[in-house]
Amino acid sequence: MKNYSRGGRCRPFFAAGIVNICKFLVAGVALAGLFAACSAAGKVRSAFGGQLPLTVTVVPGANDDSAIAIDFVVVYDQKLLDEIIKVSASDWFSKKSRFLADHPQELAVESREWVPGQPVGPLSIPYKIGAKKVVLFANYNSAGEHRAVVPPQQPSAITLGDTDLTVEAKP
Repeated sequence: MKNYSRGGRCRPFFAAGIVNICKFLVAGVALAGLFAACSAAGKVRSAFGGQLPLTVTVVPGANDDSAIAIDFVVVYDQKLLDEIIKVSASDWFSKKSRFLADHPQELAVESREWVPGQPVGPLSIPYKIGAKKVVLFANYNSAGEHRAVVPPQQPSAITLGDTDLTVEAKP
């Protein structure tokens, strides 16, 4: 007759089961830590809103040595985003009041203005739940789009150069 008590034949199977459960739990904890450390955590953060950290550099002599107005437009509607990313900066600034009047719930705008060579401290742009993208418009004197698009959860470095802006993602 077979003995199925704790000390009998089932003991190796019981011990193996505990070891597998422990390995599974350790792997789960490690995976959760990995997600918390990766950019996936940033995407979760954007689901709840937050602050978009930015650094801004304004090069000396930029924009024909004239001040540069910049709008950080947080867009909450995908159809509106598709429309806005086709708009040049000069069109944005001339039609800004119309966009804001027509879409008061779908847009939020933070406006700033800097002079060439001005040191700019760290900047944070607030956004709420459901932000799709942040569109940057820089009001340069020269012709061009002067527009950039960044995800709300991606810290970025903005350089306002001689004739246009550049944006680089920061880790």
